[in-house]
Amino acid sequence: MSERQRIFFRFLVLPFLFAMLMPYTLKNWMFAHSLEIPYYFIVSLLMSFGLIPLFYKLGIIMNITDHPGGRRHHQRVTPRTGGIAIIITFVATLNIVTNPPAEFKALFLASFIIASIGSLDDIRGLPASLKLIGQIAAAVILITNGFYISFIPDHLWGKIISITISILWIIGITNAINFLDGLDGLASGLAIVIAFFYTVISHAVGSKFMVIASVIFMGSICGFFPYNFRYRKRALIFLGDTGSTFLGFTLAALAIYGDWGVNKSVDLVIPLLLLTIPITDTLLTNIMRIIKGKVKSIKGLLDYTGNDHLHHRLKNLGLRPKNVVLTICLVTSVLGLLCLLIKSGDLYESVIALTISAIIIFLMVYVMINQERIKNT
Repeated sequence: MSERQRIFFRFLVLPFLFAMLMPYTLKNWMFAHSLEIPYYFIVSLLMSFGLIPLFYKLGIIMNITDHPGGRRHHQRVTPRTGGIAIIITFVATLNIVTNPPAEFKALFLASFIIASIGSLDDIRGLPASLKLIGQIAAAVILITNGFYISFIPDHLWGKIISITISILWIIGITNAINFLDGLDGLASGLAIVIAFFYTVISHAVGSKFMVIASVIFMGSICGFFPYNFRYRKRALIFLGDTGSTFLGFTLAALAIYGDWGVNKSVDLVIPLLLLTIPITDTLLTNIMRIIKGKVKSIKGLLDYTGNDHLHHRLKNLGLRPKNVVLTICLVTSVLGLLCLLIKSGDLYESVIALTISAIIIFLMVYVMINQERIKNT
């Protein structure tokens, strides 16, 4: 352990203690000065930042680690326990500093299922089919408590279609973010950008609790991010499957819960645009695997792992890993700005925003397909 890490461990309790004291010391002052959003962000940021060193040590002690070699590019044993700190921070902060609505109890329960499956996978490895069953169970808990897509007429077949689409959405986004967790800071950085735009758009439409949930979620990840995305250094700690699936699951749930605009079309378009990169990456990667004959069954599709996702292809084009992360986060930020234009603009501005978004998606698909052709020549 380096001297810097020793210092982290000596002082790890300080940010956590400060976060715990803020509701009793600074809350009234910050609220009186219209600093509610910074308050929620700082509390979750400090709590997460203070917990990460503790879970770093826990990962080392319990050997919940990634070892160098194979598809992994890091050069030392690295704990996979960072996601646990994010989950604890998100759930604890929402319950300590707010009074969450009843449906969020279902989100907490479903998140516990996702976290349990991820933790078991990080510790000993689980079959993809078993993880899928757990994700379906968590999705069903959400749906039965009001987290479902409801743009289809309210009759029997409409409900069946809505429930099916909701399950596919939740499971799809959960795994899409997990698949992108292949470079230091990629999954967490992407989640921070998306959560930021969740916050901004929710604030614009007056969805108060969605703002609070989104900013606490963002702060929880920001406390982890400096340990995972370090300047000129490799990650000190990883999200693990626990963290990456939780990020995807929560982003999917908040996308359904959020009220993004004045009509259902905006409600659908904004989450789709914000999550364009993970959605397109997952769909295109799996389609290309099927076309090339790499997978020939649903089980094969679930079990297959490979270096053919967008971030791998950008690396193969010559970008450094950190530049790949920054590029993907920047593109998502552009899509987020386009979402703001769609939400507040007229028809003409919305058409322009959607056209730019289509061009970005086209370029993304072109990069992936063209890089595949280069690799095969």
